[in-house]
Amino acid sequence: MMKDWLPHRIAKRGASTAMTILLVGLFVSAAVLVVSAGASAPLNSVQVTVQTTANLPFQYTLTAYNSSGYQVAAFGGNYPEAAFGLPSGVYLITASAYYQQSYCNLCPVGLKSTSGTTSTPIRYVNPVSEYGYAVVKLTGPTQLTITTSNSTSASLVSIPVHVQFVNGTAAVGAYVSGYVVGDNYAYSSQWVTYGQTGSDGSFTLVLPNAPVQVSASLSVPIQLPQNVSVIPIEIGGQKTNVTVTWQPNYISLYGQALILPPQSSASITLTIQQSIPYPIYANSGQGSVAVTTIMSTTTAGVQQGSAPAQSGRIAPFSPSASQLSSPSQAASGGSFGTAGYLIVGIGAVALVFAAGAVTLSRRKRVESARP
Repeated sequence: MMKDWLPHRIAKRGASTAMTILLVGLFVSAAVLVVSAGASAPLNSVQVTVQTTANLPFQYTLTAYNSSGYQVAAFGGNYPEAAFGLPSGVYLITASAYYQQSYCNLCPVGLKSTSGTTSTPIRYVNPVSEYGYAVVKLTGPTQLTITTSNSTSASLVSIPVHVQFVNGTAAVGAYVSGYVVGDNYAYSSQWVTYGQTGSDGSFTLVLPNAPVQVSASLSVPIQLPQNVSVIPIEIGGQKTNVTVTWQPNYISLYGQALILPPQSSASITLTIQQSIPYPIYANSGQGSVAVTTIMSTTTAGVQQGSAPAQSGRIAPFSPSASQLSSPSQAASGGSFGTAGYLIVGIGAVALVFAAGAVTLSRRKRVESARP
């Protein structure tokens, strides 16, 4: 009797142990998947609404820049709302609205005179543009409303810009220019958007009270040593003398800055930029043989300077608390994600195996209870 009972008992314990190991393995796998899924940076849903001052059928442009100055998201269309998926961090988001009554700026208007005749004078119709912005710190899903106002009637501010070299010397004669970030349509005759620095290395721009990208550049002529040598060469029986000489060269310097209100000034340090090699042609022989004699280039090390602003990029920025907007945090909709579906799937498989184990255990009990 003992010999008959013992194998059933061992088999029962073996099946239970195997099932326990299987279930533990499944749940451990689920935990590993959850951890690995959470390792990647999640994206925050950012819902942006544009509230214009005028009620017109605008064309809307929304642009987002990260704190490194790179454009990371953009929207253009007929509707004043857009949604971005952005990692946590600090962003400058600009909104621009533009309306033009017709594709041409010359619109005929019918006027009736006292004599009863109708004339059609031509008048100029100004386009309408509005602009707004927000600097936000994202930590989760966010709802943001940007209120825009007429670009040409915005309040103006004077922006003194000082340009200097790395050693602190004032950069005299440097070209300074500035523009409102994200406002591609507006312009006013009262704006001062470019000029040259004076003897103190300074120039004052006049632009709307908004985020302004300021850049400065300067080309310095360099007189290279006049080492001249003549090299006689023969090509296919034709002799010529090639004169090798250094020609005057230029070194380009560049710098940029981003001004965020209430900031109203900027100091830019010029750095040497990598120049593109170009050929210098010279020929002092018989015949008409054109010979490239030298390649002139300027090499700037990484520590000496950085490349000029790329398309779609502004200067890096680090706003203070007073420069940050206060958007409303959107209620999280409980994004399920891939990890959630994996957990449910693994749980379902584990549940099936557990149900099978219970059924098998009961069947074995019934069989062992039979005489």
